[in-house]
This record gives sequence, structure tokens and C-alpha cells, in this order.
Amino acid sequence: MRKSKNLIILIVVLGILTGSYFFLSNRPEPEEPDVVDKVSVLKLNKDDIVKMEIENEFGGLTFNKVEKEVEEEKDGKKEKVKKSVWEVDYPYEVTLREIRVDDLAYSFANLEAERVIEEETPDDLSPYGLDKPQATGKVTLKDGTEEILYLGNNTPIGNTYYLMLKGDPKVYEVWTNHGDHLRYRLADVRDNRLPRVNTQDLTYLLIDKKDGRPIEIKLTDIDDEDYVQTTLTDLKMLKPYREYMNVNGEALSRYMEKVPVLNIDEFIEDGAKDLSKYGLDEPSAEFILKDNEETLHLLLGDEYEDGKIYFKTPDSDSVYGMKKSNATFLDVTPFELVDRFIYIVNIDFVDKIVVEGLGHKHTLTLEKETKPAEEEGEEDEVIHTFKINGKEVEDKPFRKVYQSIVGVLADAEVREGSQGEAEVKAIFYLNKGKNREMHIDYVPYDEDFYAVFIDGESEFAVNKPEVQKMLTDVEALYRGEFKTD
Repeated sequence: MRKSKNLIILIVVLGILTGSYFFLSNRPEPEEPDVVDKVSVLKLNKDDIVKMEIENEFGGLTFNKVEKEVEEEKDGKKEKVKKSVWEVDYPYEVTLREIRVDDLAYSFANLEAERVIEEETPDDLSPYGLDKPQATGKVTLKDGTEEILYLGNNTPIGNTYYLMLKGDPKVYEVWTNHGDHLRYRLADVRDNRLPRVNTQDLTYLLIDKKDGRPIEIKLTDIDDEDYVQTTLTDLKMLKPYREYMNVNGEALSRYMEKVPVLNIDEFIEDGAKDLSKYGLDEPSAEFILKDNEETLHLLLGDEYEDGKIYFKTPDSDSVYGMKKSNATFLDVTPFELVDRFIYIVNIDFVDKIVVEGLGHKHTLTLEKETKPAEEEGEEDEVIHTFKINGKEVEDKPFRKVYQSIVGVLADAEVREGSQGEAEVKAIFYLNKGKNREMHIDYVPYDEDFYAVFIDGESEFAVNKPEVQKMLTDVEALYRGEFKTD
């Protein structure tokens, strides 16, 4: 009985497979979908176009092709070459996005329609918006030939326009990009990009919020005879502090990551005569960013509308707008970018340090002797002798304690330092720089901090335990108890 059932199942399966094979072998081939050929409306040599004129609801634009000397990069070098470029008739000098103007030229030179709506010009063009076209485009070729396009309404499907060519009785349906090109405003073809500065090769930064404390950072020569502070970057902060300060490279990199790629979001007015209505007669902020080749220089004015801000460049009276959220590069304090070492100086520029505080006074001396090389091509040998209170000490512990003295970090800014007596003092006697004697005084500010006076001026506060650790290390070096492990 079981064998009979299995045999029946096998016969049924074979029948299904045979039927499937027969159907698949004899089914009709699928029909190829109809391919609708596009209709050529206007075919020109784009290189022969010398002039393009458009009129639309936004006004009129005329573009002329001219020969101009432009700068191009070739084999890693910039050189000037003659090139055909587009210029726009406009009373003020503007930079165009060539690719966008070229899109308009492409619409004239290679205009194709999706289909023909009317073979003959209808008596009533109003259903197509061609009785009063919303845009007219005129193109002129080298030989003087002219062609004119009339743009009507959007079609019901929304992504095409009705269009006619002068001298042609047909009404065409063209893709939306052609209509958009004929409806260009000047703002659509202007270059809205601001200079791109390579922040990895930064040479200058100014952030001036007109609060009396501008941040100015500059790439300076590390071998400057007047500059002796140790630094891991050639960038120095020139303002707002009294002395040049080192820049914290990591903090600066983090800041630069927050500076967006800036563009012009709106073109407000060219050749503005009254800058006061934009708050640009007395700008609220100034921002300069430079590398070896590019400079971004912005003057910022008032806020307007919902979260936007006016701005301009100093070499033009054109007023632009950007989102205020893009101007967050102004939201930084000098203390966030400065290297917080109170006074860090190259050990080779120091002859002597006097450290005094909490009942102790120690004099650390650094002596150098140069032993000439015995053979040509070899370097001279520099022999260091380190002493504390006249007693010679080993190289390694002395250098560790030196790091403790110059490694005191500021914890905060102070605008007004304490007027009391210094509780701790460190005097550096230098062999290089404009000031050969640098006085660092630590004056009690409150229970937790010292106000630091550098040559009589106070700008920072440090945590008391850090200064006390410095004193403890110096005392341990004197007693021969300083541990280097």
C-alpha cells in the first residue's frame, strides 16, 4: 500500500514538472517597451555661441563670451593662459560659476523636447502660457545668426515646460532643467564660494569681536632673537596678552575643525552706498584666515530675518548674507587656544634661576662648555654642568626639576590680580632675548589660586598645589632626595 502511494506522488510530481517545462518553452517573448525618441528643437555648435540673453520675471541677463587671461594649475604650478570665458553685463564686477552659465549654453545648443504637443501653432496659446511667455531666451552665434526661445507654463505633470522656437509652428514639451536655465536670476549663476583656506597650513588668524580682546595668531620665525619661549608650533598668539604666547596646537586644530566651509547664502546688495543699514559701517566682528596662498577676510554686521547675518569683504561694497549658525567660529576665547604654560623657556637660553618661597630660597645655575670636535665633520660636544646653591647635581634630576619649574600651567584668566606681596618667586636669567631677566611672581588670589605676575603684569591664575609642588621638587633636589623614577 505504501509503495502505491509513493508511486502516485511520483507520477503527480513528474506531471507538474512536464507541464511547467512545456509552458516555459512555449511562452511568448515579452514585448520590448516602446522607446520614445526625443525631438530635436535646436541644434547648434556650442563653441560658436558668443552671446546669450534671457528675460524673465526677475529681469534681464546678458552673457558675452570673451577672451581672458586666467590662472590655471599645470604640473603643480600656476600659470596664466588665455581662455574663452563668460562675462555678464552688470555695473559691478562679479565672479560667475562658469559651469552654470555653460548649462544655459547647452540648453541653446542641444535642446531636445520630450514630445511635440501641437504640430501647428494653435489659435490660442494661453493654455500653454505662451501668449505671454514667462521667459525669453536669445542666442547669437559667431556669424550673427540668432535664435529665440519662448518659455511657457509648467505642464500638469510638473517636471516639464511648454516651449516654442521662433519661426517654428510647433509647441514642445521640454524637460524642467531647460526651463530653469531660461529663468535664471543673477544669483543663480554667481559664484557664492568664499576663499578656501587650507587650515593645515595656517599662517594667520584674527578673531575680533570688537570687545577689546581680539585674538591674533601668526606664523612667526622660531629663530627670532627676541623670542625664547619653547614651543611645539611656529604659531604665536600676538593678542590679546601683553607678551607673545605659544599656541596650543591641539586646541587650535579642534577649533579649525569647527570652522565650516563658508559660502554666500544670499546676495543682498551690490555697490551699497549706505552700509549703516546693515551694521557694516562699524562691523560687529572681523575674521581673517590665511594660508600661504589664500586669504578669507570677512566683516560681519547686524542680524536679520530669522537667524541670518549680514557680511561683506573689505575690498568690496557688496553686501551678503549667511546663516548665523555658520558664524560660530567667533565663539572662542583666547584662553581656549593659548598654550597654558606660564613661562616655558628653552633650557639652553637660561643661565640661572632663583626660586624663592615658603621660607626657602635656592639658586639653580646652568653652565655650558663647548668642546671642539677633534675631527672634521664631527659636531662640537656641549658639556653641561648643573648646580643648586653652588652644589653640583646630576643631569637627570636637575632636568626633571627644571621641567617642574617651567611646567606650571595657568588654570584661568584673571582681569585684576591681587595687590598683595608675592608668596613665591621665580627669576630667570637668560642669555638670549630682548629681556634677559624675567620675574615670575605668585601672589595669593584667594584660598585656592595664585595670581601670576610676569614682569609686574597679571593675566593668569594657577592652582596653589601646583606651585607648591614646584617648591617641593626644588627643595628635594637641594637635599639630594629628588626621585627621578
